[in-house]
Amino acid sequence: MRSRSTIFFLILLTSAQPALSQKTIKGLINAEKQFAWFTSTHTVKEGFLQYMDSAGVIFQQGGERNALEFYKKQNAGPGILNWEPDFAVISASGDIGATSGPFTFRAKSAQDTPVGRGTFCSVWRINKQGEWKNMADLGSQCRIAPPEIIDVKEIILPKTGIAPGTTDELLLLDKKFNNALQEKKVGDWMPFISSDSRLNFDGSLPATGMLQIADALQKMPSGSQIVTKTGELSSAKDLGYTYGTIQNAGRMTNYLRVWIYRNKQWIAILQTIKW
Repeated sequence: MRSRSTIFFLILLTSAQPALSQKTIKGLINAEKQFAWFTSTHTVKEGFLQYMDSAGVIFQQGGERNALEFYKKQNAGPGILNWEPDFAVISASGDIGATSGPFTFRAKSAQDTPVGRGTFCSVWRINKQGEWKNMADLGSQCRIAPPEIIDVKEIILPKTGIAPGTTDELLLLDKKFNNALQEKKVGDWMPFISSDSRLNFDGSLPATGMLQIADALQKMPSGSQIVTKTGELSSAKDLGYTYGTIQNAGRMTNYLRVWIYRNKQWIAILQTIKW
């Protein structure tokens, strides 16, 4: 009789190519799950080299690094990194999406007690070969074990035929949001948060909804300098991501923010902010 792990492997194997080429939210979620499975059964180095885009970035101490160049230089260690999505959002055009959920890191064995845990935030894009590839990845740390994942919260943007803006306009909006954050002007950034928005930050499980996010962002240290660096829009121009740096008391960190255009306005639907 085949074990459950063997059956799960066969399911992933038979669905791998369709999932990676599906411009649907199921394809996006499956790509994330395959990334997690491959990494946990191989090494962190092999996983990121397999699933990151050639232009994909990771973040370290305020700087972004090309993920492939970074991991090619790393030794393949014994640590086991595993994760599972509990949130996913995709553009109406199906070419860019984002996922988030809990992760754990174990030192040597899958039976070990986790020595690290938190929440990941990943942005994905379909490449020219029709494969989902990870464009940006940033995690937050939290020692609290998350609740069991029952299902994935899915947000699929509708096809409206509206082109709301350009990448430059999205970057200007991101700068406005950041200025409001660093100046503690809650009324200026709150209109860009909705009841299904999510915020990942160190030391806590994700904040969801306007009240939890407002409470969390009020804890950001005064005097923080937040700088927008770059971003990208989907071909439908209804989903984009931005990222940049945060400086406070000489310490540099990063943020990664996912925007959606819904009901004729931009919403920061998913953020990881480290301070």
